[in-house]
Amino acid sequence: MSDNTRPIPQSLQEFAAGDESDFNVVAPWVGPVVDPETGRLREPIRGHHLVATSVGWPKPGHEPVAIELNEAILGELYVRPGLMAVCLGISENNFNSTRSLSIWENEEALKGFLMSKPHLAAARRVRELMFDWEGANWECTETTELPTFEESRVRLDAVRRPGRSSFASPGR
Repeated sequence: MSDNTRPIPQSLQEFAAGDESDFNVVAPWVGPVVDPETGRLREPIRGHHLVATSVGWPKPGHEPVAIELNEAILGELYVRPGLMAVCLGISENNFNSTRSLSIWENEEALKGFLMSKPHLAAARRVRELMFDWEGANWECTETTELPTFEESRVRLDAVRRPGRSSFASPGR
């Protein structure tokens, strides 16, 4: 069934449960703690740090605006002080779900990015451009392996509230 004839999920829970068997990492791990040759940690991350994740399900027909906003966000993200590593992936099967995973030195660094001009510009348009969106972060004291998207799904499942998401697109 094509995306045009498939019923659109009616809740965040339905989107989150969607088939991502085709999930593809489109931007492998990069950042100061990542060995560019292996794509793995150069060495364990010791001490307090944060892992953050987000996933959104973009609406079709908004690609030019979404690309412009994403380019600005990525331009900010990749040079942001306190970013240790980041990875991005997409599942076309699940309404083009777009997932991110990042590691931050501390909460202040993550908040600095979240409050940056490019990120706020996109956040203000989430309900217009996305069917839905969710995110979470968690504290770590030692990381010996980079987090996985499977782990991020489990973390999001654990904190997802029942009922309608505050990021749900109106009229869906």
